[in-house]
Amino acid sequence: MDTLWYLGRLALAFAAGSGTAILLGRHRLVKTAATMQMVLVWLLLFFMGVNTASIENITEQMANIGLSALIITALALSGTIAVALLLSPRSSGEGTIAIAKRKEGSPLRRLWDIVKEPLILIAIVASGLLLGLYTPLFGWFDNALVSYLLYVLLFFVGMGMIQRRISFKGIFANRALVFLPLYTIAGTYLGALVVPLFTAYTVREAMGMLSGFGWYSLSGILISDLGHPVLGSVSFLSNLLRESFSFFLIPLFGRLGRRYYPAAVCSGGATTMDVTLVLLSGHFGMQTMVASIYHGVVMSMAAPLLIPLFF
Repeated sequence: MDTLWYLGRLALAFAAGSGTAILLGRHRLVKTAATMQMVLVWLLLFFMGVNTASIENITEQMANIGLSALIITALALSGTIAVALLLSPRSSGEGTIAIAKRKEGSPLRRLWDIVKEPLILIAIVASGLLLGLYTPLFGWFDNALVSYLLYVLLFFVGMGMIQRRISFKGIFANRALVFLPLYTIAGTYLGALVVPLFTAYTVREAMGMLSGFGWYSLSGILISDLGHPVLGSVSFLSNLLRESFSFFLIPLFGRLGRRYYPAAVCSGGATTMDVTLVLLSGHFGMQTMVASIYHGVVMSMAAPLLIPLFF
């Protein structure tokens, strides 16, 4: 019952944001909604670090957290790729939309453009962790604050979804594309089934941690807010690694051929509507863009609904 009520509050915050964007007009407050999402993610990640610092013997657990996240990510991606290749041998995208050109420059500059944002977010979590561990500044901290910030974040996420004006016309006529999010979910959970063989985590915990599908900021925050700060830290790192690995997997699948588009897009998870979108369109063609955005939007909507079901 508590889980359903929690899901209801999250859904209400999301719906309120969507309704506000419709009432005000999709063209209003676009920059405000985007800026607020960024600021709230930073705040939530900082307080996730502060909350993690309150865990007894957390410093001794950090190495194990990193190794567990790496193993969990590898298993989830293996399952995702296997399911995508087996169930969707052929797939094609419909439609095209304009996107910004990729930045030109040296290989180091392009690498920095890829890793800059994840490094910034890791630094924010680490700063909260260090300040929580070694200063008395956050003795006042109450985890209820995270819940309220999370509701506000989902309000602005709901606004952003409406403001994007994404049309999925043509997607539902192609069953292979419609089922892409299901392949991602099934493959991710298939990998989670093997996690207890290599880590101390249960299948349920693994499924919950992996249900961010690459949306690392939300997954870590949400699981920590549900009362599991260590699992929240593992989930944050695991979903961050999923996004990082997709930067290498998408070009690899692109070289192997068009039939590997399902494996590429499913590997990217929720990131295919933004962070990895340019990579996917660059390696598989502009006609796959709407399918990639559709997949990312569905996965982003599924994450906050699925994560609480496991905790």
